[in-house]
Amino acid sequence: MLSIDTFSLYVLLCILAPLAGAFTLAFITIFESKFDFLQHLASKSELEKELQYAQYYQLNQRIKPHFFFNTLNTMLSLARLDRKKELISSLEVMSKFMRYNYQTTETLVPIMDELAYTNSYLEIQQIRFGQRVQIEQTIAQEAKYAYIPPFVLQTMVENTFKHAFEKFPGPAKLKIIIYCKMDQLNVEVWNTHLQQSLDDDEDFLREDGLGVANIRERLRLLFPESVALFDMSYVGEETCARMIIPFIDNGTA
Repeated sequence: MLSIDTFSLYVLLCILAPLAGAFTLAFITIFESKFDFLQHLASKSELEKELQYAQYYQLNQRIKPHFFFNTLNTMLSLARLDRKKELISSLEVMSKFMRYNYQTTETLVPIMDELAYTNSYLEIQQIRFGQRVQIEQTIAQEAKYAYIPPFVLQTMVENTFKHAFEKFPGPAKLKIIIYCKMDQLNVEVWNTHLQQSLDDDEDFLREDGLGVANIRERLRLLFPESVALFDMSYVGEETCARMIIPFIDNGTA
């Protein structure tokens, strides 16, 4: 026969067991819900990251054809003028930046690689324009280790030719200035005639003009939590297209 104490303990266990089971089940349910929520957040974050990359890639691809079309037009002009030596040189240079163009898949690249790519474009334009266009470059030593979005500098330079130097005869000047200031990288492209083109050429205001909206959108996707801007200013007869982004070197890229 069970004692009163044993019977009481048995009754207590019978009461507590369902309660313990209910609490355990509730805890498991809450844990599973929390786990599912965290998985959802992780998936959402990954999807947003993939979407941003897709948007960035699409914007990046939109810029490249401008460069190739303009370059091919330059070489076509050389062929029509029977300038074979310059045409061969331009084809050699073309092969250099085509290699860079198809090998570059990163969202940020060393600035010296981007500058070399841009200089390849300038070599072709110098063959075409000769001494009419003077080119100056000033690159601060500390800026040489920075990383920037690919093809942006080249796009800034290309549009100087497309909307200024090609439209207005006479001497012209292009200056590329790159420096660091307060943990920020400053990239400036100074040129003559571009303000006049802005006043006279309605096409300049389209997306295929300077590509201001395009470049700004790329910067927004790349630096959503940092100060990054692209603007234009006018000083006398010169126009300055300027990009400011966080300074990123090979230790943080």
